[in-house]
Amino acid sequence: MSGLLRWHGERVCTVPDLLNARECDELVALAEAVGFEPAGVRTAEGPVAMPQIRNNDRAMFEDPVWVARIWGRLRALPLPELDGQVPIGLPKALRFYRYRPGQRFKMHKDGPWHEAGHTSKLTVLIYLTHGYQGGETDFREFAIHGEAGMGLLFVHDTWHEGANLVEGTKYVLRSDLLYGPSVS
Repeated sequence: MSGLLRWHGERVCTVPDLLNARECDELVALAEAVGFEPAGVRTAEGPVAMPQIRNNDRAMFEDPVWVARIWGRLRALPLPELDGQVPIGLPKALRFYRYRPGQRFKMHKDGPWHEAGHTSKLTVLIYLTHGYQGGETDFREFAIHGEAGMGLLFVHDTWHEGANLVEGTKYVLRSDLLYGPSVS
């Protein structure tokens, strides 16, 4: 891991080599073993199928070892303080997205994740595969075509889209950075 954040404006940054190729392969295998199902759109009433907005697949499970490993790498980075709070960890559940040709997640903003009295402020995506065509994470002014092992972090209320995948299969680990008071 380079240990550096590469900023793309004030709200979006990437981290090259957050995970290595072996780790990416292991996470894809874990997610496939759990199994994927059509992903819903999060609403106040819970997830709702809206294939006209989102038609990719999702797997979700808890793995404290992987959460600790990923958080250990992220917390070593110069992560931003937001609204007077600092990053304190990741949620217990890991979410995995799988995109196949023709799948996408149209332009949207992410909402916060609430857990153990804390609220997330940043989305964390870790690309687990490469060699696919299309499927960029589009932020309107620029797009990120992730490579296996690369992390992408952005403020939740940033407009973005998982563009239509043209060829191959794209796997992404999705999490959030939970924030809490600074302990100075």
